[in-house]
Parts: sequence; structure tokens; C-alpha cells
Amino acid sequence: MKSHVKALVVGGGAIGTSIAYHLARAGWDDVMLLERDELTSGSTWHAAGLLPLFNMSYATTHIHKYSVEFYKSLEAETGLNAGFSIVGNLRMAQTDARMDEYMLYASTAETAEVPYEWMTPAQIKDRWPLVRTEDLKGAIYHPTDGYINPADVTMAMAKGARQRGVLIERKWQVDGYEWTGSDWRVTV
Repeated sequence: MKSHVKALVVGGGAIGTSIAYHLARAGWDDVMLLERDELTSGSTWHAAGLLPLFNMSYATTHIHKYSVEFYKSLEAETGLNAGFSIVGNLRMAQTDARMDEYMLYASTAETAEVPYEWMTPAQIKDRWPLVRTEDLKGAIYHPTDGYINPADVTMAMAKGARQRGVLIERKWQVDGYEWTGSDWRVTV
């Protein structure tokens, strides 16, 4: 294993592999990722993987939009399916207050150019006959929301990182960091 690198990423889950991949894509050389066990063996392994394109935060919505486009392109780059599926997201309201909240959602979604549809209980029932709609006021539907398989996208990003020169080492537990005055010393 190398003893000196320009960038060290600790953790081989979705976040760690994404950081390593994006550093390499930005032109960083000499990047290494250390994982204590196997890639995706931590919290990534049991993550839900929900990917709502729309979020009440304008900035977070743009991060989600970037992620969706990135996941769509990752398979072409690496040959590995990232496990991304667009299935839509139906947010149903039983009260007028909740419908008012969704109106605020809609104005933020418009600003971020995220598509949505207003739906009446009858429209919901027509599209999804098994949904109980008797007590609903309506819904907002985001057709571009989806989910990602966290393990698949992690493996695709790891492969993309390796293709860009990132060294990924498994079975290395990082126990500490120390600033020496000129660089970081990592205890494994």
C-alpha cells in the first residue's frame, strides 16, 4: 500500500466512492480510498436509495438533479448498471393544510424546473386503482422521482474511480488522523 497520497478518502460506501470518483474526474491524481471491510458493507448496504428529484431546498434540488444526470451517464462510462429507476413520487394530502404545503412545494419546484402534476382523488384512483382515495383532498405527483440501488451505484462509481486512476484498498481500518504541521498522518 502507498504511504503518501495527495488525497485519502476513508470509507468505501456511496459517499466515499463518489468523492474519490469526482476528485479523479476533476483531474486529481494520486487519490486513494481505504475501506475497513468490503465496498458497500457499511450504511450503504442497507440504505433505501430513494431519490426524489424535488426537495424543498433550491440548492438540494439542484444537487439531486445533478445526481440523476450523473447516474444516467455512469453506466455508459463504466459498463455497470447503477440501478437507477424513474418511478415517480405521489404525495397525497388528507387536509387543506397539506394541500397548501404542496402549493409551496409547487412554487419551489417551478423555480428549480422540476416537473409536477396536480391530481384530484378521482385522477389518483384512475391511475392507481388500489389507492384508497375517499378521504383525500388531492395530491402532487413528481413524475421524474425515482430510486437508486445503493450497492450498484457504489460499485459503478468505484469502477469509474479506478478507471480514472484511484487506488482502492479494502481491509484497512483507519483508527486516527494527526496533523504533523505539514501533512496528515493516518493511523491504520
